[in-house]
Amino acid sequence: MLKLYPNAVNSVVRPPLLVLLLSEEQAGWAQQMSEEGYDVLHVTYPDLTLESLNNALRDTTNRIASADYTDWGLITYGLRETDLRYVAELFAAPGLKACVHYCAQLEQAQSLIVRDHESEKILPTIFHLASSQELLHASLIPWTDTRALGYTLPTSSFPPVSVYTYPLVSAKPPFPYMAKAPTLVRPGEAQSVDLYVRSATGLAYTRTLDLLKRELGPHYNFEKLWEQHTYYEFAERNALKTMSTMVSTPYVNHIATLTGGLGFDELARFYKYHFTSDKVTPPDTELIPISRTIGADRIVDEMVFKCTHTTEIDYFLPGVAPTGKPLEIALVGIVAFRGDKLTFEYWDQASVLVQQLDLLDPTNLPVAGVEVARKMVDPFGLPSNSLMKRWQESEGLPLE
Repeated sequence: MLKLYPNAVNSVVRPPLLVLLLSEEQAGWAQQMSEEGYDVLHVTYPDLTLESLNNALRDTTNRIASADYTDWGLITYGLRETDLRYVAELFAAPGLKACVHYCAQLEQAQSLIVRDHESEKILPTIFHLASSQELLHASLIPWTDTRALGYTLPTSSFPPVSVYTYPLVSAKPPFPYMAKAPTLVRPGEAQSVDLYVRSATGLAYTRTLDLLKRELGPHYNFEKLWEQHTYYEFAERNALKTMSTMVSTPYVNHIATLTGGLGFDELARFYKYHFTSDKVTPPDTELIPISRTIGADRIVDEMVFKCTHTTEIDYFLPGVAPTGKPLEIALVGIVAFRGDKLTFEYWDQASVLVQQLDLLDPTNLPVAGVEVARKMVDPFGLPSNSLMKRWQESEGLPLE
C-alpha cells in the first residue's frame, strides 16, 4: 500500500521526495516529514505480504521515475533481512541521495551500504540503533573509517556513514514507534513517554534532518525567521503577527516561572495579554545577542534581556509590582522549527529574582544577580567562583 503526503510548506516550490518504509499505525511520522518540506511516499511496512511489498516497491520506483525526482531519500524502520532483495530495487533507483535506517533487523550491515551508480562512492547513510544491537553496530564500525573507503574524501565532505546508538530503548519495534510524532501531539494530552525513548527519538530526528537537509534540502533561513518573530514580539508588539510565524500547535515555555502557552489559542492569548502588551513588556526593552548557534532544526541564542522594571512583567515576575529599577538578565533561548515555522521556544533566566531586589536574598543561596549578564558579555572581566565557599581552599595547590 502506498500513500502520498504532499509537501505542506508553501515556500518550498520543488520539494524533494522521501520514501518511508513505515508501519501504517505510525503514519504520523510521514505527516511530520511532509511538514518539514518533503513530498513523502509512505510504503506500508512490514504489514504487507512479500508479493504485495514487491509490487509496492516497484510502484514506488516507477513513481520516482515518472515524477522526475532528481533528489530523493529513503528512511526505513525495522527493515528485515528477508525483505532486502525487494528493497534493493529502491537502492538502484536513480536520484537516491541519502538513506536513514532505524533499528534494521540485521546482524551484518554490508547490504545496506549503497554506492552511487556513477561515482561508486558510498551514499550518505545514517544508522540509528538501540544499544542492544551490538552485532549490527560492530559490523558498521569499519564503514565509519574514512581511510577504508577506497577513495579520497574531500575535506569539505562529511563521512558517508554515521552510526548512533541509544541506551535503554527498544530495537523491535523501532524506538520512534514508542513516541507520537510531534505534529500529532495536542494541548492537554498527557504523554507517558519514557525519558530514554524521548531522548533517543528527539536526537535521532534532529540528526536525520541534518543529513536530509544537507543532501536534499530544503534549506530555510532560520535566523531571518527568528528575527522576524522577535520583531513582531518586541518592536511591533503584535500577537497575531507573532503567531503567524509559528506552526498550528506551538508552545512556549519560560523555565523557572513556567509561563507561556500550549497550542495556538492559549499561546495567542498569552502573547496578546501577557507578553506583547505595553502593559507587560517595558517600553525600553532590548534583546542583545551574545552568540547564536544554528542547527538542523533549531537555534540556540545566548542573549541579554535589558529593561527598566516599569511594568508588571508577567512572564518573568508574575505578580510582582514594578520597582522602577534596571534589569539585565542573562538568557539562553532554544527555538525549534518545523519547516519554515517556529514549533516551540523556551528560555531560562538565571538572575532576575536576585536583581528584583528584596524578592530573594542571595546571601545563603547559590544564585548571582546582574553579574550573570555582565559576565556573559565580558567573561574575563568578572571573577569566577565567588559563590563557591571552598574555592580558596584549592589556591596554590599543584595542578599535576
